[in-house]
Amino acid sequence: MRRGLALTVVAVSVIAAVVFVYQSFAPDPRSAGVVVPAGGPLPLTNDPDPDDPDQMDPAAPPVALAPPTGAIVQQGIVRLPKPLVDLKGQRRVGIQVGHWQTTDVPKEYGARITTQTGASYAGYTEVDLNMEIANRMKTLLTAQGIAVDIIPTTVPVGYLADAFIALHCDSDGVGELSGFKMARSQRRGPYEDALLATIKDAYAKATGLDYDLTHVTRQMIGYYANNWSRYQHATSPFTPSVILEMGFLSNDDDRDLLVAHPDVVARAITDGLLTFLDEHPRAKIFGQDLLIAQAPLRPGPQATPSSTP
Repeated sequence: MRRGLALTVVAVSVIAAVVFVYQSFAPDPRSAGVVVPAGGPLPLTNDPDPDDPDQMDPAAPPVALAPPTGAIVQQGIVRLPKPLVDLKGQRRVGIQVGHWQTTDVPKEYGARITTQTGASYAGYTEVDLNMEIANRMKTLLTAQGIAVDIIPTTVPVGYLADAFIALHCDSDGVGELSGFKMARSQRRGPYEDALLATIKDAYAKATGLDYDLTHVTRQMIGYYANNWSRYQHATSPFTPSVILEMGFLSNDDDRDLLVAHPDVVARAITDGLLTFLDEHPRAKIFGQDLLIAQAPLRPGPQATPSSTP
């Protein structure tokens, strides 16, 4: 009797151990799904573009494009696999010079972008100022051991970095508006807000400019460089990305800051980037898959009930 009881206990223990081992090493059921290659359709509402109408066609299917690293469509979600990066490798920052080399862009951007050459006022051009600030930032960041890419209008396919910032200047044509503004795009990694906040705080303190939330535009929120679900030439959804309008060229005080004190501007943005990088190691930025809720199918046109029996 005792021997039988002992054998039973041993058997139960073995089964429990096998179950534990299986559960520990069995594939995660969440990883199952339909693999969609780069550029393939995803059941997501495509992020808006400035050329899109304010109200989307209710009959249009919600289809976006998979990023260059592909995607996995699962029940109720779209999973974007985390990128394979060296978590202990050199940190990297991308700095886009707004409106630089707009004539050499991929066809997927369309013809509209080639006409956007940037603001100009009082003999100064936005492109030149953007480039001046970008080069100064590169010097400061490189001195801290960070790799820096100076990026033109065309963003490398699925651009992957620890942070990305697009530099721009604004103009209202009359000199009334002043201040800086920033924006992040939607359906990206969880660290976009942190990047925006650290740069915003550092920039406001160093430059004394007010933050102009009122004039953050739809074009900024839907900025093409960060719109991975529409373009392959865009930053990876895992790359924390923001756009910064550094000030108004048309405003005397803003222009004086940008033209006469580019060192202050470059240092402010760099300090914000460094703060972000210090607080967000690579293991944090690139450590998890990105899960995005699928968009429900938009209802098509509804038939009007007939009064005829």
